[in-house]
Amino acid sequence: MKQLLVKSIGMSLLSPLIIGSILGLYYGLVLEQPLLSVFVGLLMSALANAHIVGLAMAAFVVPGYLLMYKHNKVQYSAVLTLGMLGGAVFSYLLGASTGGGFLVNTVMAALAAGLFLYGLRRFA
Repeated sequence: MKQLLVKSIGMSLLSPLIIGSILGLYYGLVLEQPLLSVFVGLLMSALANAHIVGLAMAAFVVPGYLLMYKHNKVQYSAVLTLGMLGGAVFSYLLGASTGGGFLVNTVMAALAAGLFLYGLRRFA
């Protein structure tokens, strides 16, 4: 079980890379600036905020999942909600309390929770 959790948590940490790549490609194509410059800037920004994903996973998602697993009541929607809640709480506490940064960090943490669940099913 522990090895399965470690692999799934590792998979969830791909979330900043995915979000940074998607936003970088989108804004690189939409804005009239060099594509590579915008892409790399947004990717690095997402990776710089990866600590919020890690904190949300450590404080909300994994303990919540283990509690639900212990009582045999795992609900995917609850795990995703814990990811969003963790992302919102740590974004607020660490300074991104409003605007796009708050929203992106929250979505990134929710995606990490989803990747965590996907990893649990994939590696089992």
